[in-house]
Amino acid sequence: MNENPYIFLKNNFFLQFLIADRFRIYRHIVACSSLLLFFILGRQWGDYEGMIDYWDWIEKWLGITATFYLNMYVLIPRFFFKGKLATYIILLTLWVLFMLGSTYYLNFVLWKDYMIGKEIKIASEIPVSVAIFSSMVYIVPFIMTSTLIKIFQVWVKDSERMQELERQATESELQALRSQIQPHFLFNMLNSINTLLYIDPEKASYTITKLSDFLRHLLYQTHEEQVFLSSELRFLNDYLSLEAMRRDDFTYELTYSEKNVQGIQIPPNILLILAENAVKHSVDTLSPTYIYMKCEEKEGLLHFSVRNSVPLEPHRKHKCSGIGLPNLNRRLELLYGERFSLSQERLPQEYIVTLTLPL
Repeated sequence: MNENPYIFLKNNFFLQFLIADRFRIYRHIVACSSLLLFFILGRQWGDYEGMIDYWDWIEKWLGITATFYLNMYVLIPRFFFKGKLATYIILLTLWVLFMLGSTYYLNFVLWKDYMIGKEIKIASEIPVSVAIFSSMVYIVPFIMTSTLIKIFQVWVKDSERMQELERQATESELQALRSQIQPHFLFNMLNSINTLLYIDPEKASYTITKLSDFLRHLLYQTHEEQVFLSSELRFLNDYLSLEAMRRDDFTYELTYSEKNVQGIQIPPNILLILAENAVKHSVDTLSPTYIYMKCEEKEGLLHFSVRNSVPLEPHRKHKCSGIGLPNLNRRLELLYGERFSLSQERLPQEYIVTLTLPL
C-alpha cells in the first residue's frame, strides 16, 4: 500500500527542515552560511589591494542574500501569490538591476584604482550593459531556489491545513453519526419495555435493569475510538436475549469463537446497528421469527453476517430504512474509505447483511 504523502512529509527530516516553523532559525543560519561558503570557496583572491579584496566578496554575498530573502519574504507573498505577476516581474527586475548596478559601480568605478588582478582589469573594459546582463545569468539560480522553496513551503502548509480541515470535518460528522445511535437505540428499547408492561411486568422490570446496563455501555463505549470486539459481541447477545423476552416464537443465535476474537478492536456500535436493523425488520406477529449472526476472523479481515426472517407482509412503517444502514455505511466510508464491504441481499423470506472490515 502506498504511503500517505502527508505522513511522508512529516517523517522526512530534510523536508521538515525546509518547511517547519521550529527549524526557521536554523534554516536561516544554514542558508546564510551556505551562501557565505559559496562565495569564499568560489572567490578568486588577489583582484584588489588590501581590505578591498575582502569587501569585494562581502558586498556580493550581501547582495545575493538580500535578493534571496527579498524575493522569498516580500515579492513572492505580496505580488506573486496574489496574482500580480507583471508587478512581481517588474519589481524583481528593478531590484536585480539596482543590485548588479551597485556591484558594478563598486567593483569598476569606486575601487578601480585598487585593481591589481589581470582578469578584473580585463572585465572592467566590458561595456556596462553587457557586464550587468551577463551577471543576471549567475544570479538567476539563487532567485529560482528561493522561489521554489517558498512555493513548496506554502503548498505544504496549505495541504496540511486542508487535511486538518478535512480531518475535523470527518470527526464532526462521525461524532454526529455516532450520537444518533443512542436515541435510536433507546427508542427501540423503550418500545420493548412498553410492550412487556402489558404482557409480563416482571420481565419489564428486568428489562429496565438491563437497559441501565446498556445505557452505561453506550455512555462509556460510544465515545471511544476503538472497543474490544468481544465486549461488543457480548453486548449484542444480551440485546437479543431481551428481544427474545418480549417476542413469542423468536429464536436467535450469535456464533463466534471467543478465542479468535480476543484482542481485536473495532469502532464502537458498528455491529449494534446491524443487530437493530435485523430486530426491526424481522418483527412478525403472525409467524415465527429468527436472527442468526456469525462473526469470524479470516486472513486479517473481520467477517460479520446477519440473517433475519422477513414477514410475509412487510410493515408500512419499515419501508423507510431510517438512520440505520445509511448511517453505518457513511461511518464506514469515513473510517475505512474503500477498504470495507457492506452488502445486503433480500430473499423472499430472509434478509442477509454481510460486513467485512480490515483489521
